[in-house]
Amino acid sequence: MGIGTILLNILVVTQVSIQGDLGTRAHLRFGSKDSTKFTWFSTRASLSFVPVSSDRLEAKLGVTVKTNGYPFLTGASDLSDASKLEPVSLMLDEVFVRIYDILPGLNLTGGRQKVHWGTADAVNPTDNFTTPDYSDPLVWDERRPVWMVHLGYMPVSAFGIELGAKPIFEPALTTSPEWFSVAVLPDIEQLRNGLVEEFIRQGFDSLTARQIANAYTITAQEEIKLPGRTVRDITWGGRLKGHLGNFDLALSFLRGYDFLPAAQPVTNIDVVGQRLDFVLRQWFPEKKVVGAEMAGNLFGVGFWAEAAYAFYEDTLVKDELSVIGGFDYSVAGFYLNFQYLHGDFPLARLQKERVKDFILGAVERKLFADRVMTRLGGVVDLKKRSLGLVPLIRFLPVDGLEIDLGGMVFNGGNGSAFAPLNRVDEIFFGVRYRF
Repeated sequence: MGIGTILLNILVVTQVSIQGDLGTRAHLRFGSKDSTKFTWFSTRASLSFVPVSSDRLEAKLGVTVKTNGYPFLTGASDLSDASKLEPVSLMLDEVFVRIYDILPGLNLTGGRQKVHWGTADAVNPTDNFTTPDYSDPLVWDERRPVWMVHLGYMPVSAFGIELGAKPIFEPALTTSPEWFSVAVLPDIEQLRNGLVEEFIRQGFDSLTARQIANAYTITAQEEIKLPGRTVRDITWGGRLKGHLGNFDLALSFLRGYDFLPAAQPVTNIDVVGQRLDFVLRQWFPEKKVVGAEMAGNLFGVGFWAEAAYAFYEDTLVKDELSVIGGFDYSVAGFYLNFQYLHGDFPLARLQKERVKDFILGAVERKLFADRVMTRLGGVVDLKKRSLGLVPLIRFLPVDGLEIDLGGMVFNGGNGSAFAPLNRVDEIFFGVRYRF
């Protein structure tokens, strides 16, 4: 009897619940004749096992296998490494054990899990426990589960308390350089030109300044520091939540760290040794976040509002307020979604001004007995009037199967939130099956 047959028999006998999805998507970016190319080809499979599920106990194990469609070679020796020819990554999803009703209304969960805070539909400023996943440009605020202990207490149906502690810090997962590449470090020639300008400011003529600068040895490197592993470095927080009439309300507090690093350039010039060393120091700023949220429904219109104020321990990072509010409504077969964001938008994080004002929205229409959905979503940077549009047509031929055809268009001038994405004009095709 083979191992696969044995495992299958175990799953049948124990009645393990299995869920998952399979998906693949390709992007074609348009440019000149020589630059029109595939910029993204991702295939992933996720499986979720629930070996135990009862009124008192639940366990879950989830994994995702993700592969990039293109080889990643740095030299001829990599031809013997299958992981370079077929890049595959295995990631843990939720892996936890949950005990219900330790005391009436008291639930305890330990393991890798998602703890969602916030009521907004696109970006959640109060959600600072689970790690963001910015690897997919079509999903603006996806989250990855984290290792933590979570306690939930609902003494009455209209009021509850949450407490959580996360001992392991995990940074955000960012977009692949294949889709969006950013030069973090200046190159050697840029640093040498800066040295020439410095010598000219000191009174040298341009020719002499260039000759002196050419004699310098120049290096450039990154240094990044993660939060420590002591008890003091644990991320922890709590949340009070309640229900009053048609309103859901919550207040929260969290002490933790930013998921993306702050950066400070440091340049050391040794005149005697004729050497310039450039170091980009990066770290994850410590912060305390106070949050509030509200959601409700009036006359068939759903609405929400969410705000979070971050107090940073580091004087090099400014305290900031992020606010998002919006509504959605269905009328005459159309679904409308409108949101205003003052704060930190994921695709605009590379700009110097992190806090900006955005309008986010979408219009959807389902046709042919809900088997076809058309959608136009977008985001506008109000300050610079740059924007991004994502049109989509989704076909559902059978239950569980989705076939997508869509596009992405960004228009961002100099200084706008989407300036780094100004050349992104592409179409994508995807297939996804959920079971």
